[in-house]
Amino acid sequence: MFVAMPRRHLLILLVAFGVSLLVRWPLLNRPLSGHHELCTALVLIALHNWHHDGFVAHHGAPAITFTGPADVIPPGYTDAPGLRDGTLYYLSHPPLAFDLPHALFAITATEPNALGLQLFNLFFHLLTAIGLYLVVREIQREGPAPLLATLLYLFMPAPLWFHGNAYMSDMFVQNAWVWHVLVALRALHGERSVSWSTAALCAGALFITAIISWPGVWAGIALGAIALWQWRARRDSTRLRLVGAAALGVGMAVMYTAWRWLQAVDADALLAYFAGRYAERGTASMHGVADMVSVLALNYRISWLPLLLPLALLLWKRKIIAIASCALWLFIALTGIPVVLEMLFLLEYTGHDFTALKAGLLLCGLGGLGLTALRSRWSWVALVVTCVAGVLYFYRTNPPWQVDDTRFTWQMEQGVAIANEARADEMVFTLGFTPEPQVQWYAKRTLFRVDDAERALELLHASGNRKGILFRGTDQGLTHERITAE
Repeated sequence: MFVAMPRRHLLILLVAFGVSLLVRWPLLNRPLSGHHELCTALVLIALHNWHHDGFVAHHGAPAITFTGPADVIPPGYTDAPGLRDGTLYYLSHPPLAFDLPHALFAITATEPNALGLQLFNLFFHLLTAIGLYLVVREIQREGPAPLLATLLYLFMPAPLWFHGNAYMSDMFVQNAWVWHVLVALRALHGERSVSWSTAALCAGALFITAIISWPGVWAGIALGAIALWQWRARRDSTRLRLVGAAALGVGMAVMYTAWRWLQAVDADALLAYFAGRYAERGTASMHGVADMVSVLALNYRISWLPLLLPLALLLWKRKIIAIASCALWLFIALTGIPVVLEMLFLLEYTGHDFTALKAGLLLCGLGGLGLTALRSRWSWVALVVTCVAGVLYFYRTNPPWQVDDTRFTWQMEQGVAIANEARADEMVFTLGFTPEPQVQWYAKRTLFRVDDAERALELLHASGNRKGILFRGTDQGLTHERITAE
């Protein structure tokens, strides 16, 4: 089913990927700081806990607080539904994006670390690029569009960052979704009846996508809706097999995720957890929709602005571009409907710029087609100009000289300072400020935010610990004092 890529195209792709690594190299393994590197830190904390305490000890759920005697959350500190036995669990996404790097670190007997996770992320960027090549080749069998689209995806700002430094389930899902789009596009584009094996392949690809993150649900809705439309239009009952595949793939992923998280919390807590997350991220809770739309526009500008040229070429000269028209519209539906659904139901959530990454398959695929409107030489010139613009805009958002800039090292310095000062039998309190996960990662401690020393003493009593250390933030850095419960 997966036809080999021409050797010349594969060589160009691999060289280009190598160049994209060089572009990102100054930013790899730097101190975790901004632009959603808090997500990377959160994942690393969970992987650290699995590595040291054992996967089973945490019921297969990502623990985002530490478990030392002075790190367990005492009664009365929080009533978060993800809390069990003094440990806070992160249940917002299905588990696979945590399971895979955990397996890698376990197999290599390596302590979870930022560079290892980033290299893992980069490898999957290459796989996603290959998947996009195969997807676009379904639209243009003969011609350079598949390669051009792939090269665009390697050098646009969003993929350069979110397939590199920043890691979380809702970014990593792109790597599975592209393969689901491929198998779904081939199943839907064919004139022949849909076989059971094809439906099973669609269900499997969708299941893997959906146990990484919830965009797999949107992808399932898109597949089911398109298959139903084809069934009505063609009177081909085998298209209903794809509807069943969509329901099966998503349903199994949801059931598996529920089963995994119910090992850590009970059903009421899990429902309360997701209700709370939707209340925070959903469209129903939105106020100021116009402001959010402007934020969306900003996110797409930061992520994809250099694609304006190839997309304009597509709109201007679409009639002269050699494409399979039916495959093009199916591609637009399979990659566009999930993005639109996420905006409709989770508009507050789409305020995060990493959600714009999901539009990359659609935008780069269309951009690659747009470049083929030019003569061969000029299409490559336009590609180079667009990719260079992508790299420059990437550096504008993530300047490589920030590696040693104190504006971007303070979270590591703060965490290391806490790690050096706090003793293992001391609870660690932060007075009047809530440190980001990056600080907690470098401290390797649970950090309890309090608003006064009396509250810290109350938590010491509740925990059964006698000793604590209270950190204050000042213009000169952190100061601390030790406290003791009588």
